[in-house]
Amino acid sequence: MHGSRRWVFALMAPALLATGAGASALQVVVPPDCPEERLVVADDLRAILERMTGEPVPVVPAASAPDGPCVLLGDEFAPADVRESLTAERVGYDGYVIRSLDDDALLLCGRNEAGHGNAVYGWLRKLGCRWFMPGPHGEVIPEREVTLGGWGAVEKPAWVHRQLWYSGMRHVRQQSPDEFDALMVELAQWQRRNRMGQGVPVRFGHSFLHVVPPDEYFETHPEYFAERDGRRVSDGQLCTTNEEVIGIFADAAMAAFDANPDLQSFSLSPNDGAGWCHCANCEALDPPEARGTERGKADRVVTFVNAVARRVRERYPDRWLAFYAYAGCVAPPTYADPDDNVLVVVAHYALDHLRAINDPQSSWNATFRGYVDGWGAVSEQMFLREYYCRYWAAWPMWPAVAADIPYLSAHNFNGFNAELEYRAEGAEIGWYLLGQLCWDPAQDSKALLAEYFEGLYGPAAADMRAYFEVLREAAADPQLRARGGLDEIPDLFPPERIARARERLAIALAKAATEAQRFQVQRSIDAMEMMRTFYELRALVRGIDGTPDEPTRVALAAAHEDALAVLERIRGYDPARYWSTQRETGGMRPLLAEAAFLLGQIELDPWDGQFRSDSFGQKVLSLARMVVSDGLRWSDSVDDGYIYGNACMAAWYVRTDAPIAACSVKALTYDSDEPAGWLEWRVSLDRGATWQTIERTDRNTWVRITVDLTELVAGREDFMLAAFFAPGANTRARLSDITIVVE
Repeated sequence: MHGSRRWVFALMAPALLATGAGASALQVVVPPDCPEERLVVADDLRAILERMTGEPVPVVPAASAPDGPCVLLGDEFAPADVRESLTAERVGYDGYVIRSLDDDALLLCGRNEAGHGNAVYGWLRKLGCRWFMPGPHGEVIPEREVTLGGWGAVEKPAWVHRQLWYSGMRHVRQQSPDEFDALMVELAQWQRRNRMGQGVPVRFGHSFLHVVPPDEYFETHPEYFAERDGRRVSDGQLCTTNEEVIGIFADAAMAAFDANPDLQSFSLSPNDGAGWCHCANCEALDPPEARGTERGKADRVVTFVNAVARRVRERYPDRWLAFYAYAGCVAPPTYADPDDNVLVVVAHYALDHLRAINDPQSSWNATFRGYVDGWGAVSEQMFLREYYCRYWAAWPMWPAVAADIPYLSAHNFNGFNAELEYRAEGAEIGWYLLGQLCWDPAQDSKALLAEYFEGLYGPAAADMRAYFEVLREAAADPQLRARGGLDEIPDLFPPERIARARERLAIALAKAATEAQRFQVQRSIDAMEMMRTFYELRALVRGIDGTPDEPTRVALAAAHEDALAVLERIRGYDPARYWSTQRETGGMRPLLAEAAFLLGQIELDPWDGQFRSDSFGQKVLSLARMVVSDGLRWSDSVDDGYIYGNACMAAWYVRTDAPIAACSVKALTYDSDEPAGWLEWRVSLDRGATWQTIERTDRNTWVRITVDLTELVAGREDFMLAAFFAPGANTRARLSDITIVVE
């Protein structure tokens, strides 16, 4: 299923200039009662052909080819020999045939609707059409005439599943549903045009919580859930050695395959995060060194998935049971061997996207190469779970994509599912390469990059490449990597580098020759302007201790207004990039709120009892609600963000309207195996004058903890809660996702 198994048969060279029937009579023909999915593609084909030829091209329903020039869309029009050739071996799930039936009839078809659509866009690609990035100014549609005779090709994608999806859009759906819908349509259209609509339908997302929901099962069957500290808990993973749990998953998988004959896999992926079961049966499946920890769980997961897969195989021998090799089970197993109907989806998470997986400079990716080699030794087929764009900062990762796809193709990978936080500057270059190389990894990535820059920027192409290479300068420092966290920005893109990038963009803008080219250059200019305003505003905010003096207030007001203007301009043409700045932990939004707070535009009383349960992405508004935060640091790079420090404390004031009957604090905590990796929970009953240590957290892993405060605070209506990071702890101890429960 890799590059060596992709075939393209050129029956004869197509005539690219019209020599026969004129394009003015051209029709796009679909069968009567055509599925809606195909009608969407047919209408898109119509519109593109009209732009190319300058003539009307109607979409006509018909059972057979009409008189005159026509493009026949679908296997309903295929002759017997073509229909017989539409096999899985020859075209895969969504490959296709482009075939001239005569000089006036061109057949575009696959085995299914996905294949029919891919045939359309594969043909248009051969005619010179390109869609380099989502949106109206990311396309190149040449003006030309076309003929229908002389075409003959069969194409099969090397990677059977190819999917990108926005993962950070929940708040957009809530705050601006119309923009959300438009963004989803725009991305889906771009993927469809680049033959990335999906590929084989599969499921492999986090599933434990959905197949065995605690609300339905925990009260009556606590034994289905993880044993933690000697008791069953509902908020971790499942007890995967429980035979009834195995049966529930097998039944759910077979029901899903019954309902959807096209579905190729069903997910058995553990929940996101940690919380593994520590019962004797589950622990016995772990390597000895991993018992009692939250790592090294691949053997138990593979054992569980195999048990389900063997039951499902009896009814569905050709379907996959899939799971994420991620977090606690990303390292390969020591003895368990996935069955042939098991699909392993390996997550390239929080490692290094600045460099290729096989780049010798990247010690972080060397770890991932070990995962690839280990899983590849026991698994016949793997998919890649990627993270191609995090938040709003620049994301110049396309050289990694160019090298990774051919590398992974040679290591049993033939599917990807890539998470896009939003549309960071430079990310779309990688998206485009991803789609093209996963269709055919043997393509020349340098040629693909050349057509990208020349197609989008025209005469400004060389200067735009130089601009992006400025953003890539961080790759020369082996100490730096790109995981996508906002805390990485100062090192990857210091102000001096942004200033030089901005100078190169000014040169490019002067050379851009069309409205579309100028739009693309201006889009990059605004991205740099946003990063510039972020630095300037952050420096002012962090330099203020107490009430700002008048010169500082004036400078802060000007920087605040400047940042708002840049964001408003971006929103007018790129809502995805704009909304990437509007998360509460996303950098720009809380920074703007903190500036507004310091300018007196909003009020915040730290003693008002408002407790925030966010994940502390930046030391801005969320930390301003803390009564104590001096010396605290923060990261938004992994695990939904976390705070950390060295001999410092985070403290919150909690107030209720009635005497407290019961109270506890829940949090996600982490510490390393080093002695300094710990934190203390403290309580003050006199607004911080004195503190009492309640519990020390020292678990040597990411773990969700609950600390009962009832004995101390019962009967009170206020208290202060603090987390104190030990001297020397620094990043060795981390804290995230805090919630206080008061009854």
